[in-house]
Parts: sequence; C-alpha cells; structure tokens
Amino acid sequence: MEKLKAELWDKVQYIFRNYYDRMIHASVVYEGEIDIDLLRKSVYCVVTHFPILRSTFKSSAIDPHWDVNEDYTLEEMANSVICDDLQKSVLSALAKELSYKAKLQFEITVHYCRGNSAISVLVNHMCLDGADFKYFIGKIVEGYNLLARGRDISTLELKEGTRSYSQIYKDMSEEEAEEAKKLYKNVSRTGIKNKFDFTDDKDCSTRFNFKRLSQETVIALKAKGKEYDATLNDVFMTAYARAISTRLASTDDKRIVVTSMKNLRDHIKSASSEEITNLTGFMPCVIDELGDDFCDTLRIVAEQNEKSKNDKFCGLYGIPLLALAFKLFPYSIAEFAIKIGYENPLIGMSNIGIIPDDYVELDNLKCIDTFITGATKFKPYIQLTTTTFKGITTLCIAQKCSDEDERRIIDLLDAVEKELKDFIKAE
Repeated sequence: MEKLKAELWDKVQYIFRNYYDRMIHASVVYEGEIDIDLLRKSVYCVVTHFPILRSTFKSSAIDPHWDVNEDYTLEEMANSVICDDLQKSVLSALAKELSYKAKLQFEITVHYCRGNSAISVLVNHMCLDGADFKYFIGKIVEGYNLLARGRDISTLELKEGTRSYSQIYKDMSEEEAEEAKKLYKNVSRTGIKNKFDFTDDKDCSTRFNFKRLSQETVIALKAKGKEYDATLNDVFMTAYARAISTRLASTDDKRIVVTSMKNLRDHIKSASSEEITNLTGFMPCVIDELGDDFCDTLRIVAEQNEKSKNDKFCGLYGIPLLALAFKLFPYSIAEFAIKIGYENPLIGMSNIGIIPDDYVELDNLKCIDTFITGATKFKPYIQLTTTTFKGITTLCIAQKCSDEDERRIIDLLDAVEKELKDFIKAE
C-alpha cells in the first residue's frame, strides 16, 4: 500500500483535534438541478490525482503517516438527497465530523429541492486549508464544465508537487531562508487569556450562524475604511473585537487578542502551493485598549495588521519550533510538548476572501449563493470566518455549543453588524 508522509500541519491539526472538529465546510446553491453523474466523474478525476483525499491517517506514536486507498468507486464521490429545505439539509450535512480513519477524507452531497439544488462539501482540515479548499472546489467545477460541454476531462490541469511546509522558503534568498528557519518565537503565547462568555452547558451540538452584509454595505465599509488607511478585513476585525469585548468571561484584564490565520503562500512567487496542503501561520493582533470609539479601535487594528503584513516573515514565526519538536522527539512526546507549549487562539478570525464567480459556476446553472467556513470550534474557542461572493460578505461562526450559547453567538453577530453600520454613519 502506498504511504504518504504526514506533513507538519497534518500532525498539528490532528493534535488540536480536541479544540475543533478538523473539518472545513462549503455550500454552493444553484437555480436548476446539478447533474450528479457529471459531478461524480469530475470529483473522481480530482481525487484520483490528489491521493491525500483518499487516504487514511495512521496516528502511530513513531511514524504517523497516510495509507493511500485504491478501493474507491464513482458512486462514493458524491451522495444525493431530496429535501424540502435546502439550507436545513445542507447545514445538517455540514454538521458531520469525518473520521481521520475513514477511507475518504471528504464528503460531497447534492441536495435537490423543487427544481433547485445545492452542493455541500466537507473535507478534513488535515488535508488542506482554506486556499486549497477553494482550489479543490474550483477544479471540481472546472471538470464538471468540461464534461458538460463534451470535452475530455483528462485535459483538466491539476497541480503536482510536494505537500511539505518547506516550500514556503523556496523563493527566498539563501540568507532570508536561513533566517526564517530560525524564527523560534512562539507567537501563539501572548499571556492574554480573555475568552468569549460561553456557558458551562454540556448538551452541545454543531451550529452554524450567519450574518450577511449586502453589496451596498460592503462597498460603503471599504470606502469608509480607506479614510483611515484600513482594509475591509481591518474593519471586520475591529467590529468583531469591539462586539466581543463586552461579551467576555468575567475578568479584570480587558485586553483582547484576535488571531488571524496567515496564508503562507504569500511567501511563494506563484502564490500557490505545489500540492493541496496546509500552509498557514498565526498572525495575532493584540488590542490593549479599544479607545473611545470604533475609529480609535480601527486605527489600532489597522496599524498592528499593517506592521505584521510589512514584516517579511509574517506568519512564519513559531513554525521552526513546531518542526523542531517533531524532529527531536518521538511523535507521542512531540504531541505532548506541543500541547503544553502552543496555545490555540481563544478568539480567532479567518478571512477566506473573495470566491470568484468562475470557481462555482456550473454549466447552464446559475449560482445564487455560496459560503466557506473553517473548523467548527469547541468551547471556549471561537472563530469568525468571512467570505465574499458577488459583493455580498457572509460572516459565519461555526460552533459546537448549547442553545443558550447559540443565543449568545447570535447576539454577538448582531452586535458586529451594528458596529459596522454605525461606523458607516459616523462623522
């Protein structure tokens, strides 16, 4: 049986399995009905090319690796259901948690409802991150469209190379790469313990809560942000920080850390990984004081994020430390050491960014909605994910929580929206 090396973030995602569900989720909704036979053929082509998606993770104490499976069928590439409520059916499918022991590390379902349809996509986060998740979906769509137009799917171009994190150094000068490989500073440990005020309820299940921002609102936020030399992401982070600051668990320390996940492909000239993989790093934004109003907080956030982005090693800090732990110790001891030394962000934010139309437009079908969100967090961890499609931004919090926790999350999202709308009106 063919084996694949367990790469750095494969192992880290596995170690953090008690903090979140390790899944990455997407939904795409269409006017009209998807041809599931074409979809299955396209998924089959992509999954055959990328063996990580049809492998079983072996969490050996000595040699963690992936066993590549060959006994997969066309029918297993996508399921189908007929439903009365597309959103309810999709979210139910996305609430699942795939086992790393499974034969396939993804689950795709086509949902049919009164002439319309939707695709739900669930993939083990150990295999890829948000950037390559978009790539995976885009290639499935591209393959589907080739088949729908009577063309040969073997012409579908798919990238090929290494999944190793070391590719982030390949386009650096020798001196820069040597310096980057010595960035042992552990940026995950900030000393700030503030967290969202969840309940102690034990009766929890996966919930997805959303807030949609219209194209008009997003355009206004961009324009307003520019007045403060701030990006749209800075504006979203500011609203999130201000909303969560009044909803913290009891503490005298009012400092907040909002940690973003940095796409490390920014350090590669092609801006693309060689293979589908995880290439991410932590980018914490420490807010010691919010200031008097939204604009004060925005200046603080924008300044910190700009400073981080201007650092030529942004996102790379701490990665050599992780790599060293796996190199020096047997896997079981490295896992123990990393759990002690690394802190999963209590308050996270992931900007997956714009989903281009051509990533999701199927032949002869109109795409009317789509979103992507990262892992479902477990209490006390929380993360806001943002995606933008056709000018509309979707804010999503995926959380395993109780009914009361969900009410608090809905209240948080309402507060984020209010902060944003008040900012637009601010003089």
